[in-house]
Amino acid sequence: MTTSSERYAAKEEFRELVREWMDVNAIIPADIPMSAGRAPLSPELKQWAVQFRRKFGAQGWIAPTWPTEYGGGGLTNEYAAIIQQELSQRPLPTLQVSIMEATAMRIFCSEEQKRTLLASVLRGEVVMAHAFNELGHGSDLSANTTSAIRDGDEYIINGRKDQITSILPPDIVLCLAVTNPEAPQPQRFSVVAVDTDTPGVLIKPESLLVPGREYKFFFSDVPVPSTRVIGEEGQGIEIAEFMVEIERGGMIVTLDRQRETEERERQANEKTQ
Repeated sequence: MTTSSERYAAKEEFRELVREWMDVNAIIPADIPMSAGRAPLSPELKQWAVQFRRKFGAQGWIAPTWPTEYGGGGLTNEYAAIIQQELSQRPLPTLQVSIMEATAMRIFCSEEQKRTLLASVLRGEVVMAHAFNELGHGSDLSANTTSAIRDGDEYIINGRKDQITSILPPDIVLCLAVTNPEAPQPQRFSVVAVDTDTPGVLIKPESLLVPGREYKFFFSDVPVPSTRVIGEEGQGIEIAEFMVEIERGGMIVTLDRQRETEERERQANEKTQ
């Protein structure tokens, strides 16, 4: 049995490891221009932040308590707190990993999507944003008109999204789109993960509330594999409302839903062993 003193020693050893890693990797070079307040990050600082995010995520420290197979660190809350404490002592730009996006993906994604798409986000390999807003529709998710029409093994996306916030350049955007216009209203929409370097995606900066952090997206015949639909086709409004509620500080994952998700993950892991 491990004694309390041994547990304390192990945690202090881990703290020293994290501190040493931070001293090497979490130092912004003096020649990189820093941003004050809500000013946009300089291009040099954005580039540094993207690289640091990759190194930090490779340690499993972006989501330290989440399973390693999904890009997490597999650590306890005590060890996660040490990482956060050491990170908070350094004036660094955002890592930009949204709890609303990551939680929705863990709840709704297929097992394959968790091990690939979610893992790439939590390992810091890609930056993700979500695109739910459209010009003139306000917060009415069901008024979205962007379409994603099935064509064989792909969806073809057309439409426009506005007021998309992303401090770092986004690599993937979760796009709310109409996938079945003939279905009842709540089942017409799906959330599709779109790579922003796909032909037909055009990103333009906006300067509404936060200059340098807002964008509008244009989709013109953008092909996306059908495997990039998050969850099931027709779950778009459910997923989007789930995310928005988290953003507003309202919804948390219920214990029953957490247990259901963890049980599915346990069964999936048993099949892969």
